[in-house]
Amino acid sequence: MTDSPSPSQWIDLSQCDDARDVVHQAVACLAQGGVVGLASETVYCLAASALNPPGVARLRALRGDAEPRPLTLLLKGASEAGDWVPDLPAIGARLARRCWPGPVSLVFPRSGREGLFERLPEAVKPMISPEGEVALRCPENLLMRQILQFCPAPLVLSLVRNPDGSPATTAEPLRAMADVDMAIDSGPSRLGRVATVVRIDGDRWSIAREGVVDEGTLTRRSGIVLGFICTGNTCRSPMAEAICKVLLARRLGCAIGDLESRGFLVVSAGVAASHGAPAAPHAVEILRAMGGTLDQHRSRPVSLDLLQQADRLFAMTSDHLEALLAAAPDAAAHSSLLDSEGGDVPDPIGADQLTYRRTAETIERLLARRLDELGVPPRPPQTA
Repeated sequence: MTDSPSPSQWIDLSQCDDARDVVHQAVACLAQGGVVGLASETVYCLAASALNPPGVARLRALRGDAEPRPLTLLLKGASEAGDWVPDLPAIGARLARRCWPGPVSLVFPRSGREGLFERLPEAVKPMISPEGEVALRCPENLLMRQILQFCPAPLVLSLVRNPDGSPATTAEPLRAMADVDMAIDSGPSRLGRVATVVRIDGDRWSIAREGVVDEGTLTRRSGIVLGFICTGNTCRSPMAEAICKVLLARRLGCAIGDLESRGFLVVSAGVAASHGAPAAPHAVEILRAMGGTLDQHRSRPVSLDLLQQADRLFAMTSDHLEALLAAAPDAAAHSSLLDSEGGDVPDPIGADQLTYRRTAETIERLLARRLDELGVPPRPPQTA
């Protein structure tokens, strides 16, 4: 590689006729053990191949700090997280699924079990994970994602700093880095702030470094998403959603409006629903009497996003469950009937208020069982 006082190759992306040529050049450089400087969606970074010990060693030296923090492994998608962290905690899986691709790095303790990390070159492991932690991220930046698609293993990533120590939001500091083999100038980074670093420890998380994504957003994204499914999303599933919120708030000892901050998001949808229809009048009345509300409810159809992001999906009938799984077979692991014994919740549409009340009572009883299964204990009675 070069001994010149600046990168061997400087590429101004705005002057390139075809960015694909830059992608292939970067992939070739990385495969040969090179270090590439380029923008992520957050700030400018240095990248090396996780399969090349000399490249990772040079990147570690270019990082320029003595702290034994882990270098970040760039993955292609959230589905790869479990390959690198065996026994991936549920909360880590949720954050990966909901924050990636995007400006969040997740830091996990290294597992003693066999995973892809243990298959990296022996010389690379202590450089990436000097204190037994693994940092993972999936970038949103298009150029980075295109480069990753052609790489046989993750890239190792470290941010670039300005002379004053602040993270670099332009390519300019790369000009002084003689040990960088290729610098790609794509203009100012889009977000201009570092990624948020989140440390995962069992079923808990904490912010190790503040960045683009704030604590409130992480709290919402780390929570358990419960979805209830019926046909038109005007009777049974909205009642289940509203009753679930009432029961959760009661068990957690909080207001319904505070459920998201307590780690629960409850939604509903219909397999044949239109957009924007209100809940059935009898359903609104019954829920008001139960301490909940459907006043602002508007129907919505089942979406791919809901199928992917929900932790548990509860269908009112076997037909609804069948429709869900036909649309998304991968949802089978987290989809089931609301009735754990396999029964259907009858449709009260067009019936009188008494029928709606009985339906609501049935849903409440079935939900109590499901919340017990989820480990949300009933709140003990208050004593004087």
